[in-house]
Amino acid sequence: MKIANILSLCMAGIILMMSSGAMATSDPVKGEKLAKKCKACHTLDEGGKNRLGPNLYGILDSPAGKVEGYKYSDAMAASDIVWDAATFTDFITKPRKVVKGTKMSFGGFKKAQQRADLLAYFKTLRHESAPASVPVGNVSNGMIVAAKRCTVCHTFDRGGKVTFGPNLYDMVGKPSAAIEGYNYSDALANANLMWTDVNIDGFLADPEGFLKGTKARFPGLKSAQDRADVLAYMKTLK
Repeated sequence: MKIANILSLCMAGIILMMSSGAMATSDPVKGEKLAKKCKACHTLDEGGKNRLGPNLYGILDSPAGKVEGYKYSDAMAASDIVWDAATFTDFITKPRKVVKGTKMSFGGFKKAQQRADLLAYFKTLRHESAPASVPVGNVSNGMIVAAKRCTVCHTFDRGGKVTFGPNLYDMVGKPSAAIEGYNYSDALANANLMWTDVNIDGFLADPEGFLKGTKARFPGLKSAQDRADVLAYMKTLK
């Protein structure tokens, strides 16, 4: 192979790697500008009104079709979608392909960089107390902490009774306010949360600060490691 051809191939590879690296970097500021297109039908502020579409504050990691007071299409209401990063990105690429029968008429963002930037912006539209990450937990210590601090109000065993709080068996990854037989506060019943690692950590740290109006009177676990340990223990309850 000629030297010129080898150099051409190398340069092509370098350009490809550079372009891939640029695509991997998302910009929430650019995403906010792109979100102006969303505001034609949606509000994006916390507690914002539903318009032609539902309010989208805190939509990431939440189940689809659950924003209080909005009348969804049958297709969206029955979709069983959780708006994680992958599903959100797929939907804003071509909404009607992801949820056939959706009322959303927007054609989608065709550029991958636009979708990455918009996702980065939507990640900022969530409760301020939620940490960016949760440390690795120890299951054994989590069981001890949960026994000392949580069993006053909750049971953790399969089929456990509802007491002052709901049974917490197999709660991780599930929608909030989903345990049958427990009378939730209006705040939690209407929160449309998914109990992700980040949301559980935020709630354990300061329940009232995380969700104003919750019935939980627990002052919170101040140690990030204790919270991570309890979360690790809860993940074993399946």
